[in-house]
Amino acid sequence: MLISSSAIIIRKSDNKVFIAKRSLDKEFSPDKWETIGGRGEKGESPEECLKREVKEELNVGLKTFKPFKDYYYKGRVFKTFIVELDKEPSPNKTDFEDWGWFSKEEIEKMDFAISCKERIIDYYNQDV
Repeated sequence: MLISSSAIIIRKSDNKVFIAKRSLDKEFSPDKWETIGGRGEKGESPEECLKREVKEELNVGLKTFKPFKDYYYKGRVFKTFIVELDKEPSPNKTDFEDWGWFSKEEIEKMDFAISCKERIIDYYNQDV
């Protein structure tokens, strides 16, 4: 089974989540919103994958992260983490059309790739 890491990036000060909109030239789910993450490389742990993907896509490091839930989609497991960044993200413009911090109410109205919206809504609905 393929393993991917996915980050639900939170900003505690206003309870918003950072998401990005995939570029129009992406093979899968172009022009759809998504959480940050990607496929693990050979021999890489889900945590290592998470750190690498966030660095590659947002040019930042992780302040904190903790495991959240696993999600399954077409023979792939998405190891999902709750993440705080060490500074404001500066996304890679070749991967994304748009990005920002959004509330639960805004996210509920947006069009997402695969199970990304489900992961974020699960985060908002968890018992804290």
